[in-house]
Amino acid sequence: MNRKLPKVGDVASGTVVRVYSSYAILLFDEGWTGLLHISELSSKYIRSFTSYVSIGTIYNVKVTEVNEQTGSVRVSLKQMASADKWKVFRHKKIDSEEIDFQALKERLPDWIKMENEKGEIQ
Repeated sequence: MNRKLPKVGDVASGTVVRVYSSYAILLFDEGWTGLLHISELSSKYIRSFTSYVSIGTIYNVKVTEVNEQTGSVRVSLKQMASADKWKVFRHKKIDSEEIDFQALKERLPDWIKMENEKGEIQ
């Protein structure tokens, strides 16, 4: 893998490029992508993930898991200190021409496999 992956505990700003019912994919300037699961959005109950997360939103997140072999990265918003959580929170218009989805395409089968193994996807 030619991208420099973050380390667990790193804080980075990522732009939401895809939103699903229980997770979102964030793209970071460094070229890596991260998965933000509904369970890492807030300590409170979230009824509808898509009501809180939308494409183009930029979040400060903490890296919670890095799999060097697959290049998959998991991130958390709820583990951020409350003062840092909203520093970079903003929305930007996403032009599909500026997003390289190759990294997502390469990693998606691994993410699906990992989630299926956990039994989270029905």
